[in-house]
Amino acid sequence: MSENRMPRITYCSNRGQGMILVMKAIEELGGRNTKQDIITYITGNGYYDITRHDLPAYNGQSEPRYHTLLAWARKDCVLRNLILNDERDAWAFNRQGREKIVNYLRKFENQDWDICKCYLWRPKFKSIMCSHYRPSDADAQRPEENLEQFLKDI
Repeated sequence: MSENRMPRITYCSNRGQGMILVMKAIEELGGRNTKQDIITYITGNGYYDITRHDLPAYNGQSEPRYHTLLAWARKDCVLRNLILNDERDAWAFNRQGREKIVNYLRKFENQDWDICKCYLWRPKFKSIMCSHYRPSDADAQRPEENLEQFLKDI
């Protein structure tokens, strides 16, 4: 599928946030990594704001939802030619991917992209992506949390 015909993924969608998490982890780790390396790195560094919504598996899966989201993020990166796909379970950048993550960092730093819209990320990761980030009431809440509160209020 050509890049022009792929569905658009925004930086603040679940899939976009997952792609950026994966790309930043690959950048920080360097070299070739496995899916488990990336997940362990992201969770061990407290980058992903894992809630009870992320733990149950999707139907037909055995791993937590956030593991699946990160695997989809890798696939989205591969389809957009941002990371290599030359080996099974090898998560590594190509040149275009390295350039893109630098560009994404610049967009957050210059406030072209609003870091507060990224609800899957913990403040620690937001601070890495944008040096002037400070937690505030402007930080978006996860849609599933908003839905639960809405249902309680009615």
